[in-house]
Amino acid sequence: MSPKKIDEQLILDAAAEEFAEKGFDGARVDAIAKRAGINKAMLYYRVGDKEELYRRVVLRGQAGFQTAILKAMESTSTAPETMASILKGITENAAENKLMPSIILRELAGNAKTFPEQGREGLKAFLKTIRSMVTMGVEEGAFRDIDSTALQFMVTGAIFTLSLTREMRQKLNPNDPGPISTEQITESIKDILLHGILNEGDEQ
Repeated sequence: MSPKKIDEQLILDAAAEEFAEKGFDGARVDAIAKRAGINKAMLYYRVGDKEELYRRVVLRGQAGFQTAILKAMESTSTAPETMASILKGITENAAENKLMPSIILRELAGNAKTFPEQGREGLKAFLKTIRSMVTMGVEEGAFRDIDSTALQFMVTGAIFTLSLTREMRQKLNPNDPGPISTEQITESIKDILLHGILNEGDEQ
């Protein structure tokens, strides 16, 4: 990897930390430069202004989730298997890219007003994938014809929230903190999504 690429990755890592902690509006370029161990002029030269930093951070984070989703769609045959694989892929990426869930949840809380346009396109692509999976499940007879938008935000919201609250939940209730590992989070969400919370004999 060239020195330029190495510098850019360090800068983006520092920017991700700043954006995750303070959001886009609260983040400061001089603070990002300090985290990266360079001066502000070098930061602008290597990557660009605050908007470009944010765009690059978001797209870099989204790339991992998109790769996992595509892999899930290609490596499974039935809709339930695809759902389980997508859950696993997103959860693993949330664990590897720990700052992205915080950045995305901040955006959603602020009505995504500062989310880069290319990032919005990534969300649209994910929704399209979820819709196709639901359609496939309906055609298989495995799924009801549910609202795919609600499903998308239920899945990502649950994964991101559970991923971000591991430490807090362990402190609040050490004897029963809920799912902690990537595997536990995946299995818990999959079980609730595919089987619901009612006993089989219960009447609705």
